[in-house]
Amino acid sequence: MNADDTIICDAIDAMRLLIVDYGGTRRLVQPHVYGDDTQGHRLLSAYQLDGGSSSGESRGWKSFRMDRVRAVAPTDERFHAPRPEFQRNDGAFARIIRQVGG
Repeated sequence: MNADDTIICDAIDAMRLLIVDYGGTRRLVQPHVYGDDTQGHRLLSAYQLDGGSSSGESRGWKSFRMDRVRAVAPTDERFHAPRPEFQRNDGAFARIIRQVGG
């Protein structure tokens, strides 16, 4: 695993918020699923709490392609449960490396 993989997996395990630099903006997110999609792209599925967005929606579910992420950093802030609408074993992923709750 590379450094970003470790940061993201540790954050999912600890349910710790991440700061993701994506699309030229910083975003505060609750990471939920990390893995590879059916095209082989490494993805982070997360609920965005704050920050910029190309869609104009600063809150909501986002998928971040890791080849487009410029930086990822952990915070000291935690979330205490998965989002109520979180779906385990998301079909968008061909391979899940880590997801909230195991």
